[in-house]
Amino acid sequence: MTESENRTGNILGDPRKSLIAMVVPIAIGMIVQSLNNFVDAIWVSGIGTAALAATGVVFPFFFILIGIGNGLGVGASQAIARRIGLGDREGASRVAAQVLVIGVLVGFAITAVFALFPEPIFRAAGAGAYLEEVMAYGVPIMVCAPIYMLSFIFSALLRSEGDARKSMVIQVAGVAVHMVMDPILIIGLGLGVGGAAIASALSALMAAGMAVRYYRRGEMYVDLSFKGFRFDRALDADILRVGFPASLEMILLSISTLFMNIIIEMVDPVNGVAIYTTGWRILDLLMVLAVSFGSALVPISAAAYGQRSFERIKAVYVYALKYGVALMVVIAAVAMVAAPVLVYMFTYTGSTAELSEEMTRFVRIGCLFLPFSMVGILTSSVFQSVGKGLWSMCATSLRNFLRVPLCYALAAAGSLTLVWWGVTLGEVIGTTVVAVAGVIALRFIRRQIESMNGVVGEP
Repeated sequence: MTESENRTGNILGDPRKSLIAMVVPIAIGMIVQSLNNFVDAIWVSGIGTAALAATGVVFPFFFILIGIGNGLGVGASQAIARRIGLGDREGASRVAAQVLVIGVLVGFAITAVFALFPEPIFRAAGAGAYLEEVMAYGVPIMVCAPIYMLSFIFSALLRSEGDARKSMVIQVAGVAVHMVMDPILIIGLGLGVGGAAIASALSALMAAGMAVRYYRRGEMYVDLSFKGFRFDRALDADILRVGFPASLEMILLSISTLFMNIIIEMVDPVNGVAIYTTGWRILDLLMVLAVSFGSALVPISAAAYGQRSFERIKAVYVYALKYGVALMVVIAAVAMVAAPVLVYMFTYTGSTAELSEEMTRFVRIGCLFLPFSMVGILTSSVFQSVGKGLWSMCATSLRNFLRVPLCYALAAAGSLTLVWWGVTLGEVIGTTVVAVAGVIALRFIRRQIESMNGVVGEP
């Protein structure tokens, strides 16, 4: 067995050991990436409230870009991992080529839209008095969509065959470029918030370039080749049955964020959006472990599904729930105590200091839903791993859209604090429903696998 084939042991071995082997490098890579976002936000907050608010306005659009790239990556990941479970290396390689071409084409379509109509799009998103800053930050980000798409998809492809370490390496390298270029472009060249956007695009280019090098050197299980390429409807359908709902759920999440921005602006049109979007950056960092568990679970569970082993699927899911929720409880408790310190990194200047008290309150209230987020993310990941992308989309949408009517109702009292409670309450209620759905879904998956194996048994 070659080294590249042996590396797939990370998804074909003991599911519990495989989970840890995948989670650790994924978490490291995501933590470094999140810290990079922190550093980026710190540099931007030093420019002023207008620049900080501009990143908040652009974030939902960038999140859509992330959603499409990661969605396609998840779709390809489950398709590749399932074929690895079946021992179909050629099929896995063809899936990789298909998703990369799809990703680049989608990226160019996004580039065209934002190159032609940036101002009306950002005005509709609530740029308002910050339009100049929003344009300076948003246009470079969105016109570089093909580069981001390649970066996101390559990272998922590396994880799909169990090589989370290489995925971590390219993330860390990209972050290093970003951290170096931020002060040079923002301050040294005087590009302001636009410099932060350019630094971000350069980091994505570095990550994609390193991934291409891994494949060209033949270090991966997947043999990436575009010779004689043509679209394959069956493979594309296999990717998109999970990839499209996964992308759509991220887009819907961005739409819910836009709704939240509007609701919060009703309560506090001056500082509300900056408090919410910046505070959410902190909560995003705290949720890195949950996302890492979910990212690791997809290929491991998908490979088990390819092997038609329900016991492996159940074992890794239950193990992830048990330890994941416990870890998130600890993280939430520590973060509630450390919230003022975390918030200070974004409110250290005179123009942003007034945001500190309310942002700290938001982070502390938000910490209460962190353990629930682990349950929701893991359940959605199991759905994706067995090709049930629509189930995952419904679960994620419920968790995130439920907060909108709750927050709208609470916003009538004119209190941001009540809105923060609406965010947490929506997550808790939504995740509880998703958890019940997960138990029912496991029974369905078990019967499905037993049917494929020609075995009839109790659910």
